[in-house]
Amino acid sequence: MMNRMIPVVAVAALLLAGCDKAPSDTTKDVTKAREEASQEVTEARQDAGKIENKANQKVATAQQAYAKTDSTARAKLTQAESRAMISKAQADFDVAVAKAEGRNNIAVEKCDAFKGVDKKACLSTADAAFTADQAAVTAIRDEALVQADQHN
Repeated sequence: MMNRMIPVVAVAALLLAGCDKAPSDTTKDVTKAREEASQEVTEARQDAGKIENKANQKVATAQQAYAKTDSTARAKLTQAESRAMISKAQADFDVAVAKAEGRNNIAVEKCDAFKGVDKKACLSTADAAFTADQAAVTAIRDEALVQADQHN
């Protein structure tokens, strides 16, 4: 996850340096930010897929055990399902965060086309949208974690 933050830190450092870019440079940067965001989302989806597959395998194993025995297997199945729900919630959260970061990077790059107050307003809007995205994905994840906890 830290490797994914390096481009974000680099972009933030450039923004703080106060350099104004030509529109063609901004277009290139926006395109690059879109490509990076797409790559990060793809990687997050792949990671999520692996996590979900492992969780599903554990559920399948627990389901087989349940078919052979009664109460012990039921407890194992419920536990495995809860853990799978938690794993899925975390994996979905990682994908959603990657998407939000990608959208934010693109929005910040677009702000380079502006100067002065317009640029500050653009960056404020991008920051507010990112904060809202983070809050939304956190709320969704937390709700899924509550459901997993109550699954027992």
